[in-house]
Amino acid sequence: TNTSTTTNNVTLTEMENQNETDSTVPESSTEEQEEDDEEVSLSRVSVDYASKSAGALIIEKSSGFKGTSNLLNLDKDRYAIAPCEEKKFVVISLSEDILVKQIKLSNYERFSSSVKDFQVMGSQTLGKWFDLGTYSAKSGNGEQVFDLAEPAWARYLKFKFLSHHGVEYYCTYSQIQVHGSTMV
Repeated sequence: TNTSTTTNNVTLTEMENQNETDSTVPESSTEEQEEDDEEVSLSRVSVDYASKSAGALIIEKSSGFKGTSNLLNLDKDRYAIAPCEEKKFVVISLSEDILVKQIKLSNYERFSSSVKDFQVMGSQTLGKWFDLGTYSAKSGNGEQVFDLAEPAWARYLKFKFLSHHGVEYYCTYSQIQVHGSTMV
């Protein structure tokens, strides 16, 4: 039996050999290689330490805050929701101690109010909280980035949502992302 597959009179082996030939990259100068290395380092993937896939968990929340586990995934169609006039907070347990450098908040729900002012607190033991800053988000939908003035080590983060944009009864929150580095 002939096990070779042909496509337009070309064998599979010939096609593989042609692909290998096509993918050969010509040698470049050292200067060009250094530029490529810089581009690669600039486009590194940043780990979201507040994602469910990284091991983060919601361990506490205010009573009227529903769907808070949705804050830990990147599904833009899911969100946490609470009446805007109620006190809202959520405590996230990161999978390990993180030097927190940046926080991203996202809201993609169109027919709701969105966060305006929020406070972030950190802890390494859950009992002793320290302030990581109070931030103001712009009105509108999408992702907003907040860089910490002074990065700090934390295992747990508490987000207190203090005020909101809009006049809708409900406030929604789509995602919380935390970026930084580990001890390793």
